[in-house]
Amino acid sequence: MRKFFIPIVCLLLLTGCGDKEDAGSASPTPTPVAEDPTPIDMPELSDAPQYDGPILDGTHNVVIKTTLGDISVELDADAAPKTVTNFVTLAKDGYYDDLIFHRVIPDFMVQGGDPSGTGAGGESIYGSAFEDEINADSYGLDQKKLAEVSGGQPLPPELKNASVKDYYELQGYAYNDDLESLPMDRGYLAMANRGPNTNGSQFFIIQREGGTEWLEAKHTVFGKVTDGMDVVDAIAAVERDGRDKPLEPVSYTVEVLE
Repeated sequence: MRKFFIPIVCLLLLTGCGDKEDAGSASPTPTPVAEDPTPIDMPELSDAPQYDGPILDGTHNVVIKTTLGDISVELDADAAPKTVTNFVTLAKDGYYDDLIFHRVIPDFMVQGGDPSGTGAGGESIYGSAFEDEINADSYGLDQKKLAEVSGGQPLPPELKNASVKDYYELQGYAYNDDLESLPMDRGYLAMANRGPNTNGSQFFIIQREGGTEWLEAKHTVFGKVTDGMDVVDAIAAVERDGRDKPLEPVSYTVEVLE
C-alpha cells in the first residue's frame, strides 16, 4: 500500500495549528515549522555494541538533579519496557551526568538527553535507534476517523473510512497493542525522535497544561513527574535564544534510586 501525504493543516491538532503559537513556532532549525512542533531532529546514530542485559518491568524511580532543583520521576517499564531499560541503563552508566536542557519552550516542554547539547546527538544502549513502544488504541486513535479531523478537506478514496491510526501507520508508525500507553499530559516524560522508530537518548517533559494531544501516538511516553513540577516550570521559563536554547545553561544529572 502506498503512502498518502495529505495537506491537512490542522489534522487532529497534530500540527498544533491555531492552538499553541509558541509551541508551533518552535523548531530544531532556524526556520519555524508551525505545522509540526515535534521536539527533535536527530541524525543517524552510530553503531555501538548492542545491549544484551535484561529488559526491565514494573516501576523505577529516578531523580533528575538540576541546577534549579530536583525533579522526582516514576518510570513505567510495563508501559514502555525497552525505553525504560534504555533510560535507566544510560543513567546508571553516567550518560546523563552534567548534561543540559538544550531546548525549552514555555507552555510546551523541556528537552534534554543529548550529550552534545545541540539537539543533534545521543545514542541508545541498543547500538542504534530503537523502536517506538506505543499503543495508538490507548489514545482512541483507532476510533477517531480521519474524515472527522480533516477540516472539511477532501480525502483520497482510499482514506475515506480510515482512522487516524490507519493514517499514521501509512506514515510508517507501527504500534504494539500489548502495551497500555501513558497519557501525553503535563508532567509526563516521552522520548524525542525524528520520526517513527528513531529513539536514542533524548527525552522531554511535557510542561503544558492540558497536555500535547497533537503528539499522541508519535512519541513513546515512559514515566511521570511525581515531585518537582515547579522546577520543570522554572526551567521552561528561563530566557532562551531563537532556537529555544537557554541563554544560561540549566544542567542536570540523573540518579537512579533503586
